[in-house]
Amino acid sequence: MTCIADIQSFVQEYAETIAEVLELEVTIVDEKLIRIGGTGQHRFNIGKALPQGCFYQKILQTGEPGIIRDIGNEHTCRNCDNIKKCSELATMGFPIFNGEKAIGVIGIMAFSEDQQQKIVNMSSKLLDFLKHMSSLLQSKIQLMEVNQRLQDQVQEALVAVNNRFTFRNILTRDDAFLEILNKARHISSSFSTVIIRGESGTGKELLARAVHSESQRRNKPFIVVNCASIPENLLESELFGYEEGAFTGAKKEGKLGKFELANGGTIFLDEIGDMPISLQPKLLRVLQERNIDRVGGKKPIPIDVRIIAATNKNLEEMVEKGQFRGDLYYRLNVIPFFIPPLRTRRSDIPLYVDYFIKKYSMMLNKEGLEVNHALMQWLRDYHWPGNVRQLENVVEYMVNMAGERIISFSEVPEKMLNKNIYEHEEEKISLEERMTKFEKSILENMISPGMKIDEKNRVAKELGISIATLYRKLDKYGIDK
Repeated sequence: MTCIADIQSFVQEYAETIAEVLELEVTIVDEKLIRIGGTGQHRFNIGKALPQGCFYQKILQTGEPGIIRDIGNEHTCRNCDNIKKCSELATMGFPIFNGEKAIGVIGIMAFSEDQQQKIVNMSSKLLDFLKHMSSLLQSKIQLMEVNQRLQDQVQEALVAVNNRFTFRNILTRDDAFLEILNKARHISSSFSTVIIRGESGTGKELLARAVHSESQRRNKPFIVVNCASIPENLLESELFGYEEGAFTGAKKEGKLGKFELANGGTIFLDEIGDMPISLQPKLLRVLQERNIDRVGGKKPIPIDVRIIAATNKNLEEMVEKGQFRGDLYYRLNVIPFFIPPLRTRRSDIPLYVDYFIKKYSMMLNKEGLEVNHALMQWLRDYHWPGNVRQLENVVEYMVNMAGERIISFSEVPEKMLNKNIYEHEEEKISLEERMTKFEKSILENMISPGMKIDEKNRVAKELGISIATLYRKLDKYGIDK
């Protein structure tokens, strides 16, 4: 069963957003009373257990929400191990359910009299708000479980076909890619920095997550930072955090950066080639000294974080042009992996198509869909410049458009059909040559050596030709009958 700790980075962002909206501090704990997310003072207690006898323990046990308006005078708090050291003035909590079971608590608390009065005066509205936030977390967890069940089912079939192990969430039949996965699995428990290269959409983040999940850090955070999506003037504070009063608009209590949130776990620096040159020396220092400096901070903060970087850019060329620091490049390039594009491992395409059809059929209540042979061959031959991500989008579109059980060319996005499926080939060939090549590839895919006559009759019927025409085409292309 999926637990709150499995979505730690989402939970922390969730807590920070709620805190900004309500101007109250927020904490989220799992069923073992481990703090998974927190703001204010509790930001520094993420990963630690709440004291025995605390109010949230009662909420977990009863499955009922609750409020303490004055912790100093509340009978419920007398059994708490931390009652003498507690700095909270008031608190409110709502259980998070998965089915009938309470798997955590989302709560707000007051550390000032103004915050206390807000909880007391707005208790009914705040309780309704927490109920809604709890439901959203529940939906997130349930969606993850559906996806996980799908991944497990497909992976079982894949293992049976390949008779070899791969990372649970990565599908492939390609020998070269399997070798990469085996090497990645082998170094999962290492502390060394990893860089993953490959075109957009090949699954670089998926490989990084697999390395993390196979490591001894699997129960610690996996924090994702897209270096290309965060404005340059915000990236430093996002990565390294800031102290109180570091700049205009800074939060009163300061803010933890992504490196601190990932402490004990893994940080995934996606699109590392887009990191501003001005920030690269600071990242280099993190790699060399294993500590960070917050914006406005006066002393370094030690961290224990494994760094996995990824890029689709030519870093070597960038180093030559002075766009990327050479010393940082070598620090990152300790354990390099290159994920091959989908067009070089075409045997994986039917595997992904089947997986995504099952996934979106279940989501859209369209069970039993499958792709006809001619379309599957067309999908195998397509260039896929967007790789697996593009393929998934196309399959999702086709499942949405499907009116019959068998998906055919009529469900393919029109803009794809207008493109030359052999656009990756440099030579210029005529339309007739392209059609001949396409026809041959379809027959090679549908006819296997030693096929019986009744099976060939079935193929001919499916292709809409006579058995005599089928034999003539097999002779024309030299295909073993």
